Amino acid sequence: MDKEKILEKSRKENENQDEMERTITIEGESFSLAFTLMAGLAIVVFNHLHNLSSDSVMIMFWTSCVSNRLYRLTKRRSTSDLITMIISLVILVFYVVKYFSQGW
Repeated sequence: MDKEKILEKSRKENENQDEMERTITIEGESFSLAFTLMAGLAIVVFNHLHNLSSDSVMIMFWTSCVSNRLYRLTKRRSTSDLITMIISLVILVFYVVKYFSQGW
């Protein structure tokens, strides 16, 4: 691919967003996820100290991990993303089954 084709492709991909907007979006999402993780960790610690179940928090955490890896897998087709997605999915299924079997 020559330089002009690469530049044209890049322009099409970034048609509605400049680099600064993309960076702000990514950093904002990362900032939000960091606070969500801290809140989840605080809930898990509180629940552990009070002998309460944290299964619902763990389901949310592992759902986030699975969805992140699934998205990355569709974009990059990386073996490491596939492996980590499968591991995360197994752990997610474990917590979902555990959560829904508590009431029975």
